[in-house]
Amino acid sequence: MFKVKYYKHTKKFYEQFRIQNGEIHITQSAAFADYLSSIGGQANRVWSYPPFIEALFPHWHHPYTEVYIRSLVRDYVHRHAPKEKVTYFEKRLDDFYASVRFLAEIGPFSLSPLPSLKLNEEQRFFIGMMETLRSDNVLLEYWKARAHLSRKSVAEALGLEDDAHVICVHHVDYIDAPKMLLFYLLAQVGFDVVFYIPFNPGAPNLYKTWCDIYRHVSNDEGNWECVEESQPLRGAKFAQYVDASFSISDDSFDGINFLSFAHPTDLKNYLERCPIEKERHEVLATYEEELNVYVGHHRNSHFYASRYGKFFLSLQRCKKTEAGVLLTYDDYVNMMTSGWVHYGAIDGSQALTLLIDLRNYMEGVATFADIIDRLQSLINLQEVSAAFDEVAKEQAGRHRLKQYLSNPFRSFSYVHRSRYDITIKQLMECTKDLARKVQRLLLGEREKRNVRAYLQEWKQVYDSVKTQWDAKSQMKMEMLFSLSIPEHWEFAKEEMHLFLSLHFGAKEHKHDKILNFDQLVGKALSAKHVHLTGMSFQLFPWKTPELPNVLTYTWMKECIRRSFIGLNQTMRINALLVDYYSRHAANSTAVYALYHLLAFGNETVTFSYIQNWREHDGPSIYFTILQELYGMKETTFVEEENELSWEVPTLEEQSFPVEALRHIPDLLWIDSDFCKRKFFLNALVEHHPVYENDFHQQQVFSIIGRLLSEQGDGEALFRETIFPLFPQWTNAFKQNLLDTLGISGLRVYKQYENIYYPKAMKYLQRLKSKYLVTKNWKARHQYDNDTFKVDEHIRGLMDYVGVYEVEAESGAHCRMCPFLHVCKDGEYVIDAVNN
Repeated sequence: MFKVKYYKHTKKFYEQFRIQNGEIHITQSAAFADYLSSIGGQANRVWSYPPFIEALFPHWHHPYTEVYIRSLVRDYVHRHAPKEKVTYFEKRLDDFYASVRFLAEIGPFSLSPLPSLKLNEEQRFFIGMMETLRSDNVLLEYWKARAHLSRKSVAEALGLEDDAHVICVHHVDYIDAPKMLLFYLLAQVGFDVVFYIPFNPGAPNLYKTWCDIYRHVSNDEGNWECVEESQPLRGAKFAQYVDASFSISDDSFDGINFLSFAHPTDLKNYLERCPIEKERHEVLATYEEELNVYVGHHRNSHFYASRYGKFFLSLQRCKKTEAGVLLTYDDYVNMMTSGWVHYGAIDGSQALTLLIDLRNYMEGVATFADIIDRLQSLINLQEVSAAFDEVAKEQAGRHRLKQYLSNPFRSFSYVHRSRYDITIKQLMECTKDLARKVQRLLLGEREKRNVRAYLQEWKQVYDSVKTQWDAKSQMKMEMLFSLSIPEHWEFAKEEMHLFLSLHFGAKEHKHDKILNFDQLVGKALSAKHVHLTGMSFQLFPWKTPELPNVLTYTWMKECIRRSFIGLNQTMRINALLVDYYSRHAANSTAVYALYHLLAFGNETVTFSYIQNWREHDGPSIYFTILQELYGMKETTFVEEENELSWEVPTLEEQSFPVEALRHIPDLLWIDSDFCKRKFFLNALVEHHPVYENDFHQQQVFSIIGRLLSEQGDGEALFRETIFPLFPQWTNAFKQNLLDTLGISGLRVYKQYENIYYPKAMKYLQRLKSKYLVTKNWKARHQYDNDTFKVDEHIRGLMDYVGVYEVEAESGAHCRMCPFLHVCKDGEYVIDAVNN
């Protein structure tokens, strides 16, 4: 039924190959199709297999059909699985879906519960599922379209003006049963199907893939026709290693390079130096999507990478329960700042700075109710802080330092309303708006909703917020609402998410991305330089692709024998045989692909291995073998250390405003004992310490607790009134903070102009920074003894003041500094350990 024609020298054969009228050419990869078109083929006569099959059966291969079938599978599981097995079968949904698709494309036929095969529980369950799904219109329409396939309908689907009668299949090294059955179908409707493959009868081990697969495709290996007999010289060393019977030993190819990268990010640096260029420098790998993320070629133009798209991702991670909607704080922040939340003129994205500062305060929240309760506690905390400000209003006025001395709660970042573009009350209203929208748009567990109605819900929400969106994002949403959706489609949460992902995740073709290994054959013929990376023990050769787990060859073969007779039976059983050998040829397919690259590549070839990409991995055995055969040493890529340089404007050194320093109270000068930069930032930039770190805030809480416990009704009142304002910590933890803090001078006061403040506020200034015997302690000593000499400290500070910055003094005290995260000289714990 099928003709097989083989060539020994791939490049020479295709250089002379010409496409004739009446022919359709199918390749395994897009790269090979591009190459074939470049040597004289018409665009609509040369197809890679995926778009070819999509053109013939567009509805069956439409991405939304996958979503629909998955929804049918899930619905069947919910309706018919034993209650205790529903969750387990849901986890097997991918297997069930793949099995349905596989059987639909080689069927239709019924599965039988054959006693002799001892089917497992999933297989017995799948029999009823498949029987139910067989009556669905989507499957029935697909089988009807296949039954009405003809030469004329194929030509029309491909946009051919004349009637094609020959189908040429080029270099296909993997033929599963559905693909093989399609070739049978094309032959049945009148096409001459001709397979063109590389082959050399004198090197059976090297060409094992082609021999194993195509002797079952043709069923007559003796009638294969050789159409090109010249033997390639390049790649002979590797060929002889794989197959000792390979006859030619001369191999002068020296355009081979070997690289190793210490980490995927080193590959990124390499590609910045040697960028990918179409047909000039192509890079391929087996798991290219992961590497594209590492090297930054995973485009941020994807809708889900935008703030609007992140709302969809975070929504799907939420979960409806009887206690309310469960969500993480990260998802709350993503949704709040996504552009989907508004309260009057306030956009939720205005809350970003506040939400960052509130991360520790929101520790432990799990529902919107929890978040609203925390925000209410924060409002109460701000009101307590405001009460302290009100009491000292007459003395402090708007003087920030005096306000701090009168109100130690100002050490907490989130009581400063002026720091943010939104108030806590406005954030609470935005949170309520977000909660309503999530409640409206989030599907519950095992809840199904009509797709049209669900999109209408989205449209109503979108219409209320779209005025501030950019045009590109608006277009993406408008396209979603313009989709033609069958009226009866109802999806559960998982399929609805997949449906939206397919719409928003339409891939853009980029020419500077790492390609999948399956494009190697075509790129080897067309590109000047090919770089094959990721050659590790775990990743190369790749693992054998498995049959859908629910199915077995024996079970399908027996069911086919019961369902068909004659040619219909023979071709399906043979399709399973070809499928079996294709799946078990992965190792030999990878080996031949390496030989193809060596023998038929154009100018240079690079092989590389990436360390630290997979745990417990090492170089592929073939990476090492190629090095040994071609006498090439591996080069470890080293990033060039380029010093950053830029023009620095010449500044005239100006006198420092010394007079302003004389008005700073001795309390703030305590910082100068540890670090002059910290003093400068605290005293002159912030005017007093403002702590954002949770560890720092715990210490501030305990110090304020000890200060307030000395007044009025003491500690009991503090527990009653202040403890509830810090719900992120347990009461036991808060009590422990108070009990373990030993500080003195709680009833001693100092004066700054017209403000009296506790002398113990020095603890708020330095927290748990420790004084060392050999270090500076002058400011503290003079502060404690009321003998402060400001001119002496100003002179000491000026020694550290430069033109561009104030010099820092790093040390263990950096851990208590509120500016550690922005200080380039600050010392972290890990720095101290390393030193």
